[in-house]
Amino acid sequence: MTTEMQSLYTPNTSAHMSHTSAAVDGLVSKYSSTVNANTAAAFRSQRARVPFECFLDRVRLEYYRYEVTFGLYVMTPSEKLVANTFVFVVLTLLLWALLLYFPSLLYHKLSRLVWLLTGHSNREVGTALGILDNYGNPISTTSIAEHAVPS
Repeated sequence: MTTEMQSLYTPNTSAHMSHTSAAVDGLVSKYSSTVNANTAAAFRSQRARVPFECFLDRVRLEYYRYEVTFGLYVMTPSEKLVANTFVFVVLTLLLWALLLYFPSLLYHKLSRLVWLLTGHSNREVGTALGILDNYGNPISTTSIAEHAVPS
């Protein structure tokens, strides 16, 4: 007793499945992984696109992923506006804090690293290398001497 199995890629010969097989055959021919002349020409035309269009497509794709990941696609436009505004403000404040505080923090941590590696203070190393180290310290030693109490 053998049962007959039919693949989705072969046309169906039975009369009662003719509508389904035509739909399946149409989908298979449309989304088949085999490359014919039309799909090869389409791939070549995609490669010849302008880089700006590729960038815009990438931005649209990332925004779509953001909407699907965080559930914004089910919100109304006004709810999306509020949610996107909140995300934009938080990211802007984070970037502002990064640009404002990170350079001085980086200078301080690098000077500590120099001290750990060499055993010298950052003033000695900065003087030896000819680097001005007034970046991390707003008041230099000369200005401290100028503001000293006269004796």
